[in-house]
Order: sequence, then structure tokens, then C-alpha cells
Amino acid sequence: MTGTLNDIRKKVRRLTGRPSNQQITDAQIDEYINTFYQYDMPETLRLFSQETVFEFMTEANVDNYNLSTLTVWDGVENQFAQDLFIDLKPPIYIAGYQSFWSQDREQFFRIYPQLSQIDMTVLGDGGPGPYTVTFPNVPVLQYLVTVGAINVNDQVENCIDVPTNRTDGTWQLINTNTVVTGSVNYITGAMSVTFPNNIPSGNEITFTAVPYQAARPLGALYYDNTLTLRPVPDASYLVQINAYKQPTSLINAGEFPELKQWWQYLAFGAAKKIFEDSQDPNGVKSILEPLKEQERLVLRRTIVQRTVQRSATIYTEMTNFPMGNFNNRL
Repeated sequence: MTGTLNDIRKKVRRLTGRPSNQQITDAQIDEYINTFYQYDMPETLRLFSQETVFEFMTEANVDNYNLSTLTVWDGVENQFAQDLFIDLKPPIYIAGYQSFWSQDREQFFRIYPQLSQIDMTVLGDGGPGPYTVTFPNVPVLQYLVTVGAINVNDQVENCIDVPTNRTDGTWQLINTNTVVTGSVNYITGAMSVTFPNNIPSGNEITFTAVPYQAARPLGALYYDNTLTLRPVPDASYLVQINAYKQPTSLINAGEFPELKQWWQYLAFGAAKKIFEDSQDPNGVKSILEPLKEQERLVLRRTIVQRTVQRSATIYTEMTNFPMGNFNNRL
């Protein structure tokens, strides 16, 4: 059946005039094919068949989920979410409830402000520490706990928390990689710190933290490749978000692309890249028109699929799913 990786290779050789392995190997052709398939094609075309649902489970007292470290099972193995999905888009469902979605920090934190509680009851005793404090309002948010003081050299030593797990953390001097001795417990509010230098007697040591009340999340901020949930989860909840998935690379000669219809489009796209790397402008020019034709054919399926769905408005549900028979309400 036509459309395998081997068929795409043959088509690429014909289009580029490189029938021999001496001119270009199958491995090199595969690299061009997969580069176009995984990186160029998804950004050029947002296809209906590439739409999917990104799912993950929350953890109690963890509000930030970075896609570069969040692993997802793809049916074969766990992979980082950012390598499986091109982008995320609303709606978002948390524990089955449609929830608020934002990509604007100003909007999100205006609704869910991060207000710090300040404790300045600890004073320097002439030594580096340890200095301890326990916040009365707990738990507190990770990455937002700070401690600062002026040392014996009249320099400011400001530290921020570095989480080691969902309940505990340590300290690091702000704007440096210097690790500071001490600990932070986000659940109990107990904190201790030993500074690199002595803190003169009577100098204030300022601790700040942002307390929160955990509950089922009602909203999410998608920013800097990270999902921030509010309220902070108090348990494990299933989060579901619309997403575009990354195509899986073609490796074996008998493999098909996700839709067999794409095979010629991939061949033309790979051929264009070969001409580009060969500094062959005439070759690039000759391939552009048939490449665009194949692009339109590939996109056609998505266009037809989307025409059956009318643009959503506040009245859509009333139109598609009328609440009972109108005549019975007269």
C-alpha cells in the first residue's frame, strides 16, 4: 500500500534528482522527512486530526506544573509534556468542572493575588544563625518564601526558597547560586536559616511567605511553559486541556504517517529542505507550487470537518439542544 516511509523516500529521490545512495543516504532523507514532519508541518498547519486532550494529575499543595519537567504517558513510555504537545488551549476541565483559563499574569493574579505575610520578630544576635520562625498562617506557597537581613559588612543578604519536594525546601541567595544553610517547611510554616556572614545584634531579619487555603482548583494560568492552579490543590485532581499533539517520527521503512494522505506532502516538504541545504534556489522554486498544492489537499480535510460546527455563541446550546418542545410551552 502506497504511503509508507519507503514510498516517501522514493518520492524525495525523484523530486530532488538523487536516485543513488552515494548522493544521499536513506538515513539523511529520513532526517529531512522527520524534521519537516515534526517541526515545520505542525506550525504551518493546525490540523483537526492533531487535536487531542492533554491530561495530568495534580498533587496536594503543589500549584506549579512545568511542561518541561511534567511527564506524560504516550502509550509507549513517559515523555516530557512539552515534547508531546505543540501548544495548549482552552477549555480546561479540573475534576470534570470547566474552569477559568488565562494566559495573562496581570489578569490572573488580580483575581488570585499573592499577598505576603511578613514576620520581623527575629533579631540578629551577632552570629550567622541559625535564626528560626514559624508562620502562624499555613500552608505557604513554594517559590515565594524569602528571608533577608543586613550583615556585619553592611551588605544585604536576601534569600529565596528552593523547593526540594512538595513539603520542604532550602535557601539560595537571590541572583546567585550560593546555597544557604537552613530549611523551609511549607506545610507547618517552620523555617530556619544560617547566613554566610554574621548578622549584627539588633538587626531585623525579615521573613515573608504567602499563605493559602487549599481546595479544588477553579482556574489556571498558562505562562512561561508552566500551568499555575488556583486555589492550590488540596488533593489529586484530573486536569484536562485541549492540545495539539506532536507527530511521531517515522523510523521504519514500512511505517505510515498518522494519515496516509500526508505522504506526498511530507515528500515535497523534505525535498524543499534538501534543495535549501544544497543552496539550490531553482530547486526550491520548482518545488514550492506543488508543495502548496499538497498543503491545500492536506488542509482540506480539516476545513470540511470544521464546517459542520457552527461558531459558538451564548445561544449555541439553545439552538442545538432546545430545552423541550417549544409548542408544549405555549
